[in-house]
Amino acid sequence: MKRCPVLTMLLLLQAPIALADGDGPTRKMTGPEAAAFNTLKAGVRDALPKALENYTIEFGGSGSGEFELPEALKADHMVRMTFTATYTLNREVQDQQLQASFADRVKGTPEQQAKLAALDAKDAELTKARDKAPDRGEKERIRAELKTVRAEAEQVRDQIMAEYQSWVMSGGADAAIRNVDKTLPAKEFTVQALVNQDLSITDKAAPYQVPGFPLAFEQSEECPRFDHRCITVLLGPFDKEKRNSGYTRYNLRNTNLGAPTKPRGIALLVSGPKDKPQSVRDFLGQIDLKKLRGLMP
Repeated sequence: MKRCPVLTMLLLLQAPIALADGDGPTRKMTGPEAAAFNTLKAGVRDALPKALENYTIEFGGSGSGEFELPEALKADHMVRMTFTATYTLNREVQDQQLQASFADRVKGTPEQQAKLAALDAKDAELTKARDKAPDRGEKERIRAELKTVRAEAEQVRDQIMAEYQSWVMSGGADAAIRNVDKTLPAKEFTVQALVNQDLSITDKAAPYQVPGFPLAFEQSEECPRFDHRCITVLLGPFDKEKRNSGYTRYNLRNTNLGAPTKPRGIALLVSGPKDKPQSVRDFLGQIDLKKLRGLMP
């Protein structure tokens, strides 16, 4: 049965490593194979952004260099590998903006805040005057006035709290969370370097202009995550196959480079929030594509 191209691509994206086709006995990598693999992995990591402010980074992929290869694998074959880097916005940044949004609401309206400030100032003034009052009668008069001021302030605070609770119950809190999400930077970027892998690009993908890299595509559908948009840049000698069922296939040829762990071609897939397309483009701009291309002989 013929496999759907998009399913094939998704399977490739999900697998940390896909070895050469076929089952059978395996062997450890030779010294040259391990050296080529480690050079590739370090090179991919080095080409990616080292750090983004307020983001944590996780980088991994095709094992630690200790995975085994099929015994029959030859130097002119290719090992299919995937390296993945995930950049996640720190939770503290999200919490701080959310807390600030709710704190403003809990303070009440500007008018209520101004009224409370005036009442608190009056409270401080009366308290000072009471402490300095020369006789008991004057103290009692100030105490009565102070009681009235404090009762009025408490009434304003009760009003603010009642309005806040009503706002929460009517869905205001949920709307505030959504608004904060809109103002936050992208919560996550994912970069996948698909090494020595054929892949299919949907014909719905739009050509994307990357100087010096003519095979680049942008799409908001059929990305690794449904809520992400993605940009794919092909690095290396990919052969374009005729369109079939709405997809164009890009294939790599086996080439004898002396080790199957050397890269013949890399498909770089960058994805981020669908509602922040420019942030995904800007993130791609921070990746050293020339350095990635330089990993290939």
